[in-house]
Amino acid sequence: MVAGVSSATAAGGIPSASSRASISRDQFLKILVSELTSQDPLEPMNNNDFIQQLVGLQSLEQTANLTDSLSSFERFMQMSSGSTMIGKSVKGLAANGEQVQGVVTKVVLENGTVNVVVGSRKVPVDSITEILAQ
Repeated sequence: MVAGVSSATAAGGIPSASSRASISRDQFLKILVSELTSQDPLEPMNNNDFIQQLVGLQSLEQTANLTDSLSSFERFMQMSSGSTMIGKSVKGLAANGEQVQGVVTKVVLENGTVNVVVGSRKVPVDSITEILAQ
């Protein structure tokens, strides 16, 4: 059985997609070497199967890297959007569901969530329902 996967994290404390993948490249290669050394010499592994496994692993890694990149880009866009709200009056829902209205004083990234700060309350950028003119 494969040992636990490392718990690398991306910005904001969220585990990256590549760290959430079920096995790493090194673990895959260890399993493959184990399969090759344990295989029946009279019925060796098919080369096509071997190549398909390598291609599948590469595809998984590329998808995980793309997911990480898109998540980082999304956080960047939310920070950018939040920064344009500084000094403006907004309405939105805090994480606890409370309706919040007031002037945004700053934008923070906590646990992978971009929040605007209104008074002493934090409102996720994606929970802003209205931006009001001053």
